[in-house]
Amino acid sequence: MAAAGIACRLAPELKQLARYPVVLATIIAASLFTGYLGGLAWWQSTFDPGTFTGNFGGAILLKFIGIIPLIGVLILLFKSPREVYLAAGDLSVKADQIKWLGIEKDKISWGKLSVISAVLIALGTFLLTIFTVTGFTGPDALGQLISYLPVIVLFALVNSLSEGIVYRNAVLGPLKAVLPKNQIVLVAAVFFGIAHYYGAPSGVVGVVMSGVLGWFMCRSMYETGGLAASWIIHFLQDVVIFSTLLLMTVYI
Repeated sequence: MAAAGIACRLAPELKQLARYPVVLATIIAASLFTGYLGGLAWWQSTFDPGTFTGNFGGAILLKFIGIIPLIGVLILLFKSPREVYLAAGDLSVKADQIKWLGIEKDKISWGKLSVISAVLIALGTFLLTIFTVTGFTGPDALGQLISYLPVIVLFALVNSLSEGIVYRNAVLGPLKAVLPKNQIVLVAAVFFGIAHYYGAPSGVVGVVMSGVLGWFMCRSMYETGGLAASWIIHFLQDVVIFSTLLLMTVYI
């Protein structure tokens, strides 16, 4: 009887957990497909990796293609977009305590915190990118940055959305009923950090920085019930990364 009672209590969690392999399989299948697509000669001729627009545009378009089936599977499995955080969320929700950042419980809304932290994180990303990617090469492409700014904004919007779906929505949605808050945001942080080993900044610095950022963004999503706060933070960081790379003549 006791075992039956435990099984009944655990049934919703087990059902939720059983959906996660389907989500993972979708991510893997989408990754294999987009990898194959990106390797085709016509794709590479269309998106020249030697140019800024071709290199980043092609890669980001592949990411966007990859999240289309993932979004469909998440909604199909969980019936409601809100169940997998595919909603803006409530930005008026006050942030929980984060001691090491000096954030007190219920003192600041995620709407304000997302903007403030986005600016500070973007500044840190700018400085680290200069150190680890460019090695103090002076900017000589300000005019091109201005002309490319609409493209950069578009790239940042799509890239931050696509990565958010894969590394946060696809983790929080299926696992929120299985893992407690601290553990689930840590899982998302690890995934996000490892995925950015070859990012900008790259290497261990990039992994640690992205992991901490992923942890923070996942907390915002968990607490607000949506992706808006996380998207704001991630978007501004991507704007800075793409702009810095262009300014420092890495992809011109």
